Amino acid sequence: MNAETAKEVIAYMEKYNKHFEALSAFVSEKRAKVIADELTWLLDSLTAEQKFIMEGNDLEAKRLALFEKLGIAGKKARELIDECPEELRPKLTLECRAMEQYVQHIKETNADIIDIIERKLSVQEKLINRTHSTASTYTGRGVKVTKHNTSGGFFGEV
Repeated sequence: MNAETAKEVIAYMEKYNKHFEALSAFVSEKRAKVIADELTWLLDSLTAEQKFIMEGNDLEAKRLALFEKLGIAGKKARELIDECPEELRPKLTLECRAMEQYVQHIKETNADIIDIIERKLSVQEKLINRTHSTASTYTGRGVKVTKHNTSGGFFGEV
């Protein structure tokens, strides 16, 4: 890889990393909102999340086209770093590592969000089941009613 190709790859990786940095911040905020049960924010954020997905797909398509044009299609980051001119290698390494870290953070945070939501739903399910199965009604004398009788009076006997 020559210096001009390396400079184009680095410039594109910088642009791509700005997207991943913003997405990483978004999923961190989403995690905080899930923990805080801010459902309105979560519903309102769907548009922003879809925008991030579309931008990411667009950036990846452009990266593939650029790498094809530069004759480096199919190359992995490690290969690009190894083939990069010595004077540009540290910068390309920095950009590749930054992207790796963003992607790892996004994956871990999304997995954490799913885990938190599943645990919250599990707790809610247990509360609903417990409420229905253990709800007790008592008479005015403190006797537990085990069967509701709706035949006595306007409301039935409680």
